Amino acid sequence: MKVSRVKLQPVATRRRSGIRNQHVIVRIDTDNDWTGWGEMSDLSHLPAWHFHTGSLEQTLTEALAGQDPRNLTRLEGLLLDLFPIETYLYSRSASVRQGVDIALHDLVAKANSQPVHNLLGGRVRDAMDVCLPIFRMQTTEQVQDRLKDLAWAYDLGFRLVRIYVGACPEADHMLLKAMAQTYGNEMQVKSWDFSGGLHWKAALTASEALGEFGTCQLIESPAPALDLDGLREFRNRSRNPVSEHVLSQHHAWQLLHGGCVDILNISPFVLGGLRPCQRVMALAESAQVGVLLGTTQELALGTAAIAHFAASAPAIDWPGDSTGPLLYEDDVVEKGVTYQSGALVVPDGPGLGVTVSESRLEALATPLEQDSASNLTALRDRTAA
Repeated sequence: MKVSRVKLQPVATRRRSGIRNQHVIVRIDTDNDWTGWGEMSDLSHLPAWHFHTGSLEQTLTEALAGQDPRNLTRLEGLLLDLFPIETYLYSRSASVRQGVDIALHDLVAKANSQPVHNLLGGRVRDAMDVCLPIFRMQTTEQVQDRLKDLAWAYDLGFRLVRIYVGACPEADHMLLKAMAQTYGNEMQVKSWDFSGGLHWKAALTASEALGEFGTCQLIESPAPALDLDGLREFRNRSRNPVSEHVLSQHHAWQLLHGGCVDILNISPFVLGGLRPCQRVMALAESAQVGVLLGTTQELALGTAAIAHFAASAPAIDWPGDSTGPLLYEDDVVEKGVTYQSGALVVPDGPGLGVTVSESRLEALATPLEQDSASNLTALRDRTAA
């Protein structure tokens, strides 16, 4: 079995909030008619920075054609040579490697009539607890919309949410107070997510103020990206465990060696696929720190990949964040992922266990394009404010 072609299809989908997000669906074909599917997820974080899809497709086809897709270690090294680690949360290099890596795992698993989690070591769980996001508010006028989002999450059976905070303290306080009044202890907060938007001292002051109106299980990204000293200072003073996105295997070592975090936030979209996630997971196990699986809110293909990784990873001890298929109005699959009682269920069947719909793929197809600069705040905070 040899790779014969790599095909890239840009698509655009809208979230419930109205924000239009762009993705690239990856298809890898072989000379004996096997096909694997992957995705480069949620490229709208850098709306003015897109690669040329046709050129990238040609580069990937030239690199992978004739290669045995089962040689995952060799192909990962080849991709790293072409698309090196950038140590940035929304790295385009990592997005490319993520999409190809997922498609290769889907292809190889299907060719062997096995689910992807068998390639990763086998299954230790059938589902992973996840939380729905409540996106950041810029003004107090947005509080009512976030309360509607909470009601929607509750109706879906979720009792755990992640709240993005830090832009408008008054709005954050109003939301937490209203949430407590409406749901009491029935609705819990996994994390207050600062997204690296504040200096650690400001984040500490903000988190202490938030504590007057509610509680959370952990605090996410309370210092700017790569500010290891700031993370350490915050962690030393925080009453809550601290989590941070891992940008590379070396970054994971820095976070652990520096005593900067209690929890590693591991994501295929940041690290560039499932295999680097396994290596970071091993670091977390050796350091005896917590692990959660993060997200950029992938479509069903990317979410299914995360579900299979969760199925094979015994060290996961915090709820994850992968709820993208619930947030998007449309997807490229006809058989997608499912959620039960606030948990992402590991798909059954060979490969990723989700089925791409050619008609939906065609309907959502659109070239990658730059978004209006005036909409950058809305894109960042995932609200059509």
